[in-house]
Amino acid sequence: NWLSQHWSQDEKWDSSPFGDVISCEQLSSAQSVFGVVNKSVTFLTASSTPIKDILWKKGKDKVVEKEENLDESVYPPFRERILLNIVTGDLTIFNLSSSDEDEYEFESTSIKDSIKFSLTVFEPLPSPTLNCTLINETVIVQCGIPEVYSSHRDLITYSWYCPLAGCEDGLESSILHVKKENDLSQEIQCTISNALLNSTSSLVLRTCVPADHSRHRYVLLAVPLLVIVLIVVFLGAFQRWRAE
Repeated sequence: NWLSQHWSQDEKWDSSPFGDVISCEQLSSAQSVFGVVNKSVTFLTASSTPIKDILWKKGKDKVVEKEENLDESVYPPFRERILLNIVTGDLTIFNLSSSDEDEYEFESTSIKDSIKFSLTVFEPLPSPTLNCTLINETVIVQCGIPEVYSSHRDLITYSWYCPLAGCEDGLESSILHVKKENDLSQEIQCTISNALLNSTSSLVLRTCVPADHSRHRYVLLAVPLLVIVLIVVFLGAFQRWRAE
């Protein structure tokens, strides 16, 4: 059936970059849970007590209800998108969307207190943008997030890979400073991350420094001078030949 097919697919997602990863942090009243758009997430009740009846709510709205010896009732928009473990009460939601974000609550007469979860859903991270400039013999590299990306930007952190000395400062900032005297043939990387995902872009530092065109100017000046000298020598030789 649909659920068994998607349950198998969910197991395969574990090996993908955007796999079915669950992250929880205990808060004052709810567990913080993170998921990714179009993937799945599981709320774990961690109940050691046999569950007789189950009620899951999103905010004030019912998600699924299961009474003892009766079939479960699933409510929109979760029909054909959930899997309920009727033994433990664990709930899996498939095909996540941003609209699934909310507080979820598990209730049962088999347990004393309800269990709450706060769900955050991330869009897949874009590749970070890297822009650089040379100011006062220092290369300044800015790592940014494309403006079109709006999914929980406040939860994104930065990290750098820089093999050069003096890069330790600001490695958790969006800006990196590198002295021009360093080996600018080296490649640096900026990685943006949230609770589940990361994305990396790279840059060769030499591309941040304007090329030195002085040698080219000298070559360009030398070429016409050489041509003039050759013409003068040729004309002198031609005139001597005619005089003879």
